[in-house]
Amino acid sequence: MTKQEMLNFAEAAVKAAGTQDAVAVLTENRSAFVRFGQNRVTQNLDVFKRELRLTVGDGEKQATVTSQRIDIHALPGIASEARALLKTSSSDPEYMPSVPAGQVYPVIEEAWDEFTSECPAAPRMEAVGQVIDTAVENGFTASGIGGMYTTQTALATSTGNAVAHRSTTALLSFTMDKGLASSYSALSGTAWSDLDINTAIATVAEQVKLNENAVELEPGDYKIILEPQATWNLMMFLPWIMDARMADQGTSVFSGMESRKMAGENFTLSSSLRGGKPGNSFNEEGIPAEDVVWFDKGILKNLPCDRFTAKKTGRLPLFVPDTLDMAGGEGSIEDLIAGVDKGILIRRFWYIRFVDQKTMKLTGMTRDGVFLVENGKIVKPLKDFRWNWRPLELFSNILRIGTAQRKAPGLIPPVVIGEQHYPFTD
Repeated sequence: MTKQEMLNFAEAAVKAAGTQDAVAVLTENRSAFVRFGQNRVTQNLDVFKRELRLTVGDGEKQATVTSQRIDIHALPGIASEARALLKTSSSDPEYMPSVPAGQVYPVIEEAWDEFTSECPAAPRMEAVGQVIDTAVENGFTASGIGGMYTTQTALATSTGNAVAHRSTTALLSFTMDKGLASSYSALSGTAWSDLDINTAIATVAEQVKLNENAVELEPGDYKIILEPQATWNLMMFLPWIMDARMADQGTSVFSGMESRKMAGENFTLSSSLRGGKPGNSFNEEGIPAEDVVWFDKGILKNLPCDRFTAKKTGRLPLFVPDTLDMAGGEGSIEDLIAGVDKGILIRRFWYIRFVDQKTMKLTGMTRDGVFLVENGKIVKPLKDFRWNWRPLELFSNILRIGTAQRKAPGLIPPVVIGEQHYPFTD
């Protein structure tokens, strides 16, 4: 469907609702991807889904119906189903009416790439073939996924707002391993042409060779060098619990911390709609997106806030618009390594879980490459180890920060953290 066709359908759904409040969200999603493992393609899918979500309200309660019957003649039946469900719904003490008329939405055209939106199979298969061929040539085993994804969304409200947004995503993530030695890369972009595939394949193959014959890490004090993927693996837990309501209820590390320093001067976290990754222009309620600084030089400036909590507390309603950047500095990961006298280079984490949400203490494992650094050089590979860390404490001790790179959420930099004592399981 074209943008205008989607908007027309969403507006028709709201009109068909016939209730005091109504919000219609029409989405189109296409996922075209290739999975591979054990040096062979295991799955090649191209899936398309179109769905309508109609939410109706009468001022006291609301109900939501979803349907994949995207036909103008089906709207009366869908609306009737929603109204019937509304009659049996319980009163909602947090009921919010449709967003007021006159909302102004940003237009983010750069979120869409025409070539990627066509989801051609050839580039994906070629990239996967390159990964597998390189693995075979080196006696490695490769696995991963390469894909192109499109999302188109149109929203209409009973108060007269109507808006549409579309975005594309390209990704290639893969692991190569030889026995216990492994390495990993995750490329992400708005366009398939954003992915530096050749460099990633060559780098991963070289890293597998460097990672053979790993040894145990000796107890002691070490600086921690995080590649961008590892930085994101720790940072990704912040938006999961960055929530004004949770903070007010005392169930997160952010309770009582607004406008207070929670990390170091080198830690700035923001959502820029036209930043490292283009953002969404609205959320499912029809609230316009905006550029937001969440942390400014370690100070917590804002928290995502739903409309009910915003009205109750006097905050602004805010949400993370599917984009998140951590401010970087200058220098590659090699430059950062060169400035470390004794440290540990970590490429990636996995199996990460909360130990304590109120202090944001996490536990997890390293994966796909850990190395001992001495006098600015990688000297030997290390065996993977378990750690218990509080990311905000680590980000309070950033000694140096490198050039940010595009990862899944946006721009993420490599960092050097001040000395930590191993074992890291306090």
